[in-house]
Amino acid sequence: MAEVLEGKIQDLLAQRSELADRLENLEKLKAETNQRVYKRIRGDYDEKLQNILAQINDQRGTLEKKVEELKKSIDEKESLHTTKSDLVDELQMRARLKEYDENDAEFKKELNEAKKQRNDIADELESLRSELADLNKVLKDVDVATVEGGTAASTPEVEEEIEEPAAEAAEIEEIEDLELEEDLELEEADTEEGVKCPSCGHTNPPQKLFCEECGSSLDEEEDLDEDFDLIDDDLDL
Repeated sequence: MAEVLEGKIQDLLAQRSELADRLENLEKLKAETNQRVYKRIRGDYDEKLQNILAQINDQRGTLEKKVEELKKSIDEKESLHTTKSDLVDELQMRARLKEYDENDAEFKKELNEAKKQRNDIADELESLRSELADLNKVLKDVDVATVEGGTAASTPEVEEEIEEPAAEAAEIEEIEDLELEEDLELEEADTEEGVKCPSCGHTNPPQKLFCEECGSSLDEEEDLDEDFDLIDDDLDL
């Protein structure tokens, strides 16, 4: 039964892997594909993938049930094996204590029968444990396939298309805010460093030598020097 179940599960896993590869290749060809065609193929593959995952999950429940049955059988066989092993040891010990004649035909028959039962149970245990290991491996593959398949079946590209414009808008808005702040800082700096005209009071850029409004000289020291020169000339006269 386990072999049949494992074969069916492995077949489903192979189908899932094939669809996952096709979806991956489809994404690589998205830019070269008509969007209507892309969406139709994508929808077809997604539907098939979900169907396969549903079958895997159905079989997973059956496998889990089988695993529980195997564990129960193994526990029972281990207990029986312990009983038969103890019987063999007991018969051999009683023979060493001379309670039984180890050459007696009846004793030999009983001892050999106990050994055979013990060995047969050991073989059954080995088979059950191997089957359990195989089923656990398949269950692990199913878990991985379900997680990977669920990821593959989603549409991350659509989510990115929705999120990216919002991110870009936020980034653009942040850049514009920074540029506005820089402009304001430059304006404030220009205002603070400007030269006020002594004649009309107009604030001029710091590099100006003459007022933009009235044309007066912005060099106050020069004006003062000229005034002092005139006074000196009058005194000399």
